[in-house]
Amino acid sequence: MKTSMAAKRRVQFVFPAQTIEKVDRLKDQLGASSRTEVVKTAIELLCWMAGRLEKGEEIAAVRGAKISETIAIPGALSSHLSNRKSSQ
Repeated sequence: MKTSMAAKRRVQFVFPAQTIEKVDRLKDQLGASSRTEVVKTAIELLCWMAGRLEKGEEIAAVRGAKISETIAIPGALSSHLSNRKSSQ
């Protein structure tokens, strides 16, 4: 499903060089066509993650039946999601 140009908005971000390097590495790793595609994918993943955390679920890396790593969510985001969960 294509989005009409009227529904799109241009946004510019200012990132440090290290962040741009990470985005470029991800672009290559993921086979993304652009930096924009990497950022869109990251936003979709973060939305999915926030929804799971709001439900009290944990995000983890799993290999076979073993959890190899539980993902820690940084500072303010983690606190905000925990506060929302406890107030519901």
